[in-house]
Amino acid sequence: MGLFGGKDGVTSGMKPGFRDFKWGDVPTPRMQVLDEHAESKFCWIPDDELSWDGAPLDKLVYEFWENRLAQVHIEIPAASADKMLKDLHASWGKSKQPNKFIEDFVWQNKAAGPEATNAIFSRNPSTQAATLRIQSSYIQTKRMLLKGHPTAR
Repeated sequence: MGLFGGKDGVTSGMKPGFRDFKWGDVPTPRMQVLDEHAESKFCWIPDDELSWDGAPLDKLVYEFWENRLAQVHIEIPAASADKMLKDLHASWGKSKQPNKFIEDFVWQNKAAGPEATNAIFSRNPSTQAATLRIQSSYIQTKRMLLKGHPTAR
Protein backbone atom coordinates (compact mmCIF):
# COMPACT_ATOMS: atom_id res chain seq x y z
CA MET A 1 0.00 0.00 0.00
CA GLY A 2 1.23 3.47 -0.77
CA LEU A 3 1.89 5.72 2.14
CA PHE A 4 -0.89 8.18 1.41
CA GLY A 5 -3.60 5.89 0.09
CA GLY A 6 -3.78 3.55 -2.86
CA LYS A 7 -1.32 0.83 -3.75
CA ASP A 8 2.47 1.16 -4.08
CA GLY A 9 3.80 4.59 -4.72
CA VAL A 10 2.78 8.18 -4.89
CA THR A 11 -0.80 9.38 -5.10
CA SER A 12 -1.44 12.91 -6.23
CA GLY A 13 -2.36 15.60 -3.74
CA MET A 14 -2.41 15.76 0.02
CA LYS A 15 -5.27 13.72 1.44
CA PRO A 16 -7.18 14.46 4.68
CA GLY A 17 -5.74 11.57 6.66
CA PHE A 18 -3.30 8.73 6.19
CA ARG A 19 -3.61 5.54 4.15
CA ASP A 20 -7.16 4.27 4.73
CA PHE A 21 -7.69 6.48 7.80
CA LYS A 22 -9.35 9.89 7.74
CA TRP A 23 -8.90 12.63 10.32
CA GLY A 24 -11.37 12.05 13.12
CA ASP A 25 -11.53 8.26 12.75
CA VAL A 26 -11.49 6.22 15.95
CA PRO A 27 -8.78 3.62 16.71
CA THR A 28 -9.32 0.25 15.06
CA PRO A 29 -9.21 -3.10 16.87
CA ARG A 30 -5.89 -3.87 15.08
CA MET A 31 -4.19 -0.96 16.88
CA GLN A 32 -2.31 -1.33 20.13
CA VAL A 33 -1.86 1.54 22.57
CA LEU A 34 1.75 2.59 23.13
CA ASP A 35 1.04 5.43 25.55
CA GLU A 36 -1.72 7.69 26.82
CA HIS A 37 -1.31 11.24 28.04
CA ALA A 38 -4.25 13.48 29.01
CA GLU A 39 -6.59 13.46 25.98
CA SER A 40 -3.98 11.88 23.67
CA LYS A 41 -3.55 8.22 22.84
CA PHE A 42 -0.57 6.96 20.81
CA CYS A 43 -1.07 3.72 18.88
CA TRP A 44 0.68 1.45 16.44
CA ILE A 45 -0.41 -1.43 14.25
CA PRO A 46 1.80 -4.51 14.80
CA ASP A 47 1.55 -5.70 11.19
CA ASP A 48 1.62 -2.22 9.62
CA GLU A 49 3.47 -1.97 6.32
CA LEU A 50 6.71 -0.19 7.17
CA SER A 51 7.80 0.74 3.66
CA TRP A 52 7.37 3.49 1.13
CA ASP A 53 7.43 2.18 -2.43
CA GLY A 54 10.05 -0.39 -1.42
CA ALA A 55 12.04 1.93 0.86
CA PRO A 56 11.93 0.88 4.54
CA LEU A 57 10.46 3.02 7.32
CA ASP A 58 11.39 2.68 10.98
CA LYS A 59 8.12 3.45 12.75
CA LEU A 60 4.53 4.62 12.29
CA VAL A 61 2.69 6.05 15.30
CA TYR A 62 -0.93 7.19 15.14
CA GLU A 63 -1.99 9.90 17.58
CA PHE A 64 -5.61 10.16 18.63
CA TRP A 65 -6.89 13.23 20.45
CA GLU A 66 -10.17 12.74 22.28
CA ASN A 67 -10.22 9.31 20.57
CA ARG A 68 -10.10 10.83 17.04
CA LEU A 69 -7.18 10.47 14.61
CA ALA A 70 -5.29 13.76 14.77
CA GLN A 71 -1.73 13.03 13.62
CA VAL A 72 0.60 10.40 12.20
CA HIS A 73 4.30 10.37 13.08
CA ILE A 74 6.63 8.51 10.70
CA GLU A 75 10.29 7.79 11.41
CA ILE A 76 12.39 7.41 8.28
CA PRO A 77 15.89 5.89 8.20
CA ALA A 78 18.66 7.82 6.46
CA ALA A 79 18.70 5.34 3.56
CA SER A 80 15.03 6.13 2.75
CA ALA A 81 14.91 9.87 3.49
CA ASP A 82 15.95 11.17 0.05
CA LYS A 83 13.46 8.93 -1.76
CA MET A 84 10.70 9.89 0.64
CA LEU A 85 11.35 13.63 0.23
CA LYS A 86 11.48 13.30 -3.56
CA ASP A 87 8.18 11.38 -3.56
CA LEU A 88 6.54 13.92 -1.24
CA HIS A 89 7.48 16.75 -3.61
CA ALA A 90 6.18 14.73 -6.58
CA SER A 91 2.91 13.95 -4.79
CA TRP A 92 2.19 17.12 -2.81
CA GLY A 93 4.02 19.73 -4.88
CA LYS A 94 6.42 22.42 -3.80
CA SER A 95 6.94 22.73 -0.08
CA LYS A 96 7.86 25.71 2.03
CA GLN A 97 11.28 25.67 3.67
CA PRO A 98 11.16 28.24 6.50
CA ASN A 99 14.96 28.30 6.89
CA LYS A 100 17.09 27.46 3.84
CA PHE A 101 19.86 26.16 6.11
CA ILE A 102 17.64 23.62 7.88
CA GLU A 103 16.06 20.65 6.12
CA ASP A 104 12.53 21.21 7.37
CA PHE A 105 9.88 21.16 4.64
CA VAL A 106 6.23 22.09 5.16
CA TRP A 107 3.15 21.32 3.06
CA GLN A 108 -0.43 22.43 3.63
CA ASN A 109 -3.46 21.55 1.54
CA LYS A 110 -5.98 24.20 0.55
CA ALA A 111 -8.88 22.49 2.33
CA ALA A 112 -10.72 24.12 5.20
CA GLY A 113 -12.45 22.58 8.20
CA PRO A 114 -12.08 18.88 9.01
CA GLU A 115 -10.16 18.12 5.78
CA ALA A 116 -7.42 20.72 6.40
CA THR A 117 -4.07 18.93 6.55
CA ASN A 118 -0.44 19.90 6.97
CA ALA A 119 2.79 17.97 7.03
CA ILE A 120 6.34 18.62 8.20
CA PHE A 121 9.35 16.63 6.97
CA SER A 122 12.44 17.18 9.16
CA ARG A 123 15.87 15.71 8.53
CA ASN A 124 18.37 15.26 11.35
CA PRO A 125 21.61 16.91 10.13
CA SER A 126 23.80 14.48 12.10
CA THR A 127 22.21 11.14 11.25
CA GLN A 128 20.43 12.11 7.98
CA ALA A 129 17.40 10.16 9.24
CA ALA A 130 14.10 12.03 9.06
CA THR A 131 10.64 12.31 10.53
CA LEU A 132 7.39 13.14 8.79
CA ARG A 133 4.48 14.44 10.82
CA ILE A 134 1.13 14.58 9.01
CA GLN A 135 -1.64 16.20 10.99
CA SER A 136 -5.16 17.52 10.89
CA SER A 137 -4.87 21.31 10.97
CA TYR A 138 -8.49 21.48 12.12
CA ILE A 139 -7.98 19.17 15.12
CA GLN A 140 -4.69 20.86 16.06
CA THR A 141 -6.40 24.27 16.06
CA LYS A 142 -9.31 22.92 18.12
CA ARG A 143 -6.85 21.42 20.57
CA MET A 144 -4.98 24.71 21.02
CA LEU A 145 -8.21 26.68 21.51
CA LEU A 146 -9.48 24.23 24.12
CA LYS A 147 -6.20 24.44 26.03
CA GLY A 148 -6.73 28.19 26.27
CA HIS A 149 -3.43 29.28 24.76
CA PRO A 150 -2.99 33.02 25.21
CA THR A 151 -3.07 35.07 22.06
CA ALA A 152 0.21 36.33 20.63
CA ARG A 153 1.29 39.74 21.86
